[in-house]
Amino acid sequence: METEKAAELFSALGQPTRLEILKTIAPHSHGDNPRGLPAGEIGQILGLPPATLSFHLKDMNYKSLVVTRREGRKIYYRANLEVLLDTLDELITHVLEPDGET
Repeated sequence: METEKAAELFSALGQPTRLEILKTIAPHSHGDNPRGLPAGEIGQILGLPPATLSFHLKDMNYKSLVVTRREGRKIYYRANLEVLLDTLDELITHVLEPDGET
């Protein structure tokens, strides 16, 4: 596990606004039709100004917490659940259980 990458991921998740963004987009990130949510809709749901939302989404995208998809003029965001689950699995396997024991 890359310790620095995991630390960046957990640091990004340490901000309440980013956790709220993930909670908002997660239901639209998996299942039969994982379209994601457009930035404008995320902002409306959470009551965030566009500049604030853009700041958080840009950092979350850089740290692979979200996946983007452009459709016309809209950018849709989905939670990158695979990265989150893989990082948690690595944390449990290599940090919390260094001997591989539970």
